[in-house]
Amino acid sequence: MFAGAQRIDRFLYLSDPRFAGVGDSAVMRVYLGCPERGGRDLARMLEWSYWNGERWKEMTQAPIEVDRGEVAFFGPMAFAPVAVNDVEGLWLRARLAEVPETPAETELDVIRSRVEVVGEGIWPTKAYANLDNNAYLPLDLGKNIYPFGKDPKVDSTLYLVCDELLATADAYVSVEMQLADALISPSPTLPSRWCSRGSSGTASAGASWAARARAASCPAPATSTAFTTRPRRCRRAGTVSFRRPKDMEMLELNGETHRWLRIRVEKGDYGEQGTYTLENDKWIFKDDRALRPPALRNLTFHYREDYREVRYVMTFNDFEFKDVTDVARTEYTIFQPFTPKADESPALYLGFPARPPNDKMGLFFNLEEELGIGSLPTDEAAVATVELTKYEAMRKLSWESGHQVVWEYWDGREWEPLSVDDETHGFTGSGFVSMLPPDDWLSSSKFTEERFWLRARLEMGGYVKSPKVRRIYSNCIDAYNHETVRNETLGSSDGSPMQTFKFLRGPLLEEEVIEVRERQRPAAEEIADLADDAVRALDAESSQTQECWVRWRRVDSFFASSSRSRHYMLDYVTGVVQFGDGRRGMVPPENRDSIVAVSYRVGGGAIGNVNPGTLTSLGRSLAYVDSVVNPVAGMGGTDRETVDEAKARAPFTIKSRDRAVTSEDYEMLALRASTNLARSRCVPDRSNRGHVTLVVVPKGELRGEEMARRLVPSSEVLRYVKRYLDERKLVGTVLNVIPPRYQDVSLRVVLIRRSLGTSDRLRKEIEIKLRRHLHSLLGGRDGKGWEFGRPLLKSELVRVVEEVPGVEGVDALEIRDESRNVMVEHVRLDDDELPFLLHVHVTEKVRDDIR
Repeated sequence: MFAGAQRIDRFLYLSDPRFAGVGDSAVMRVYLGCPERGGRDLARMLEWSYWNGERWKEMTQAPIEVDRGEVAFFGPMAFAPVAVNDVEGLWLRARLAEVPETPAETELDVIRSRVEVVGEGIWPTKAYANLDNNAYLPLDLGKNIYPFGKDPKVDSTLYLVCDELLATADAYVSVEMQLADALISPSPTLPSRWCSRGSSGTASAGASWAARARAASCPAPATSTAFTTRPRRCRRAGTVSFRRPKDMEMLELNGETHRWLRIRVEKGDYGEQGTYTLENDKWIFKDDRALRPPALRNLTFHYREDYREVRYVMTFNDFEFKDVTDVARTEYTIFQPFTPKADESPALYLGFPARPPNDKMGLFFNLEEELGIGSLPTDEAAVATVELTKYEAMRKLSWESGHQVVWEYWDGREWEPLSVDDETHGFTGSGFVSMLPPDDWLSSSKFTEERFWLRARLEMGGYVKSPKVRRIYSNCIDAYNHETVRNETLGSSDGSPMQTFKFLRGPLLEEEVIEVRERQRPAAEEIADLADDAVRALDAESSQTQECWVRWRRVDSFFASSSRSRHYMLDYVTGVVQFGDGRRGMVPPENRDSIVAVSYRVGGGAIGNVNPGTLTSLGRSLAYVDSVVNPVAGMGGTDRETVDEAKARAPFTIKSRDRAVTSEDYEMLALRASTNLARSRCVPDRSNRGHVTLVVVPKGELRGEEMARRLVPSSEVLRYVKRYLDERKLVGTVLNVIPPRYQDVSLRVVLIRRSLGTSDRLRKEIEIKLRRHLHSLLGGRDGKGWEFGRPLLKSELVRVVEEVPGVEGVDALEIRDESRNVMVEHVRLDDDELPFLLHVHVTEKVRDDIR
C-alpha cells in the first residue's frame, strides 16, 4: 500500500526480443527521450527490474557515463517470457520511485533501446576451416588455431558463426583477433576477403556470398592488423568491423544451419615451404620466403546496435494497463506514461458485496512489515527490557507524528469520515481496525465493480518503505496463549513485615488480581488510591459487619508507598509476591487464608508462536461458531533469559561499558537492541575510513515451510537498531544498518539410493537437510547459521546428502547460480552475503539399475 514516498505504484513496461541477447559481456542501454525543460532527469527517477521467470529482479544501473535520459545495465540478465496485459514477451519494468514536482517531469517523446557487447567479447558459436581438400575441420577455440591451416592456399576458407550477435540486422559487428605469437609475424602477399551469405535481390538468382570487408596486404588498413605484413602491427590485437547486412540469410553448411561469415584467401600466399637444393655436392636448405601461416590465440566477437524502438510499450496507472506502443514510436509526439492520480492522496479501497449490519465490525490486517515478527514482547508476554520499553515509546511517538491515515465511506455524494479504532496505527503493524458501519453507506462503482466501498486514505506524512499487506480477514478475534487460574489461596498473613507468598503456577502474565481479607472497611481516602470496585463484602450474611475483601495494587517499588498504601510487588518470573514493612507499604492484617489470587494468568513464551493453521479446535462449544483456525502465526511469545545466556552476556557487558568501538561491540549491542535479532555481522569497509556497515538477521520460524523463507528484518527494526547504536558509537563514525543480501542458488542432485524406503520420504528429507545446512540461523559447520562471506562448495553439499539415511552415494550434484543463470562448481559470497536455497531437484537411481 501507498508505494513510494507518497504515491501508489506506477509502472512503465518495455518489451523487445533483443533483450534475450543481454549476456555476460553485454550492456543494455535504454533511452527515454524527454522534452528539454530544465527539470529532473526522468531516467534517474525510476527503479528498474526484469522478469526472470519467478519474480521481478531488481537491476542496478551500470557505473558508466551516460547521457541525459539514458540508463545502462550490465549483463547477464536471464529474461524469461511473461504476459503483461495479455501480451507475451521479454519484459523490462520501470517503477516511478520519486515523486515528480510537476507532471512535465515525467513526459516522454520516444523510447528506444540498444544492446552492445563490451569487455572480452563473445567466442564464436562455431568455427570451421575449409582447406584445399574441401573438408570442414572444426576448430577448438580453447587453444591456438590456424584459421587457414598450416599451409594456406588460395581459397582456403574460415567459417564463423555467432548466433547471439548476428541475429540483428544493421548492427555493428567487430571480430577481434590476437596472434598466438606477435613476434613471429606472418608475411602475407595476399588479401583475405570477408563475406556473408545474402540474397542477390532476385528470385531466380538465389543467394550469394557478398563481400563485407577486406584484409589486404601492405599498406594494411587499421581494421586488419592481424594480417598485416608489418611485424610491429602484429604485436597488437587486430579488429575487422562491419555492419550486419540486412539480407544476411540462414545457410546449411556441413549439416548445420546458421548465419555464416566466410573469410577466404583470395590470392597470394603466406610464404612457401623451404626446399633442399644440390650445390657443389652439398644439399642446402633454402627458405627465401619462409612459410608463416597465421596462428590465432584469441578470436572474439563484439557487437553494438543503433538505438531502436522497442516492440511494445505499456503503462500501468490506477490499476489499469494501457498500450502506448504507437505513440511511443512517433517522434515529436509527447505523451505521459505516469498519469497523475485521481485521488488527492494515496488510498486503499475495500469493497463489500452488501452493506454490513449496523453492529461493530472488525477487520484484521496481516502486514508483512512487522515490528517483532513474532518475538517482541506484548502486553501478554514476559517481562520487557528497558530497551524494548523505550522502543515501544519511540514507536508510538512516530505513529502519532509521522503520518495520518483517514478512513472514509461513500454516502452517495461524497466521501464522509468514518470513526475507527485502529490497532495497526496507520498500517505500521498487524492489528484490528474496528468500526460501526453507518446507515447512510451507499454502493458505488469503483474499479469497474459495484460495491459498498470503504477507503483508508493517507492524509499526511509518508513511509520510509511502503507497508505490504499479506491478507485482510473478517470474523476474527484475538486469541492468547495463556490459562486463567481463579481463586487460589496464596496463604495466611501473620502480621509480620515484608511477608512473601508464592503462586502455585508460573511464570505469570500481567493483569493479576490479588485480594486481602480485612476486618474493617478501608477509609474513604484510602479507597481513593484503589480501583472503584476494589472493595467487596465478605459474603451475603456479612453485610452487618465491617469485614471485607480488598483488592490491593501492584507497584514496581515501595519507594512512594506510605504506611497505609495497599501495595505489593510481584516477580512475574518466579511468581513471588511481597508486601510492605508497615512504613513503606501496608502489612496485610493477620488472618487465616487471607491472601487470595482471585485471578491470574500463566502461559506465554515462544511455544505460543505457532504456525498458521495449527489451532483448529475449541476448548468448549460457543453459540453460532462452526469452526476455528488461526490464519496467521502466533507472535509475541518470548522466553526468559537462561542462565547460560546471562553468563555469555555478562563479560561483554563489563568489557564494552555500553559503548560501540570494536566490531564485536557493534555486533553484541545490536543483539541487545532488539530481541527480534538473531545474528549480526560488522562488515569491514576499508575504502571509507570511519564508515561502519552492520548486517543484521532477524529471528524466524525454524520449522516447516518457514525454513524456506528469507529472513529479512523490517525497516522499522533497522531504524531502531541504528538509532540505538548511534547513541553509543564514537563521534564522527558513519553507521549503516542493512539487511543481509542473499545469493540465490538451486541444486540438482542425482543420488544412488538403497532399494528399501519410499522415494517421497527420501526426497523430502534431503531437501530439509540441504535447506537446514544453508539456513542463515541453523546452517554452517556449527549449526548456528551460515557464516557471512563463506563460499558454497559442491563437496560440502555432497557430504550433507550422503549423510541422509537411505542414500548410498551421490552420482552427480549441480549448483545453479540463479543471479547469472549458470552452473558453477562453487559460489563465492561477499562479506554481507548469505546463500539462499531456491529450488532442490532430486533424481534417484537404485543400485539395481546401475550397470
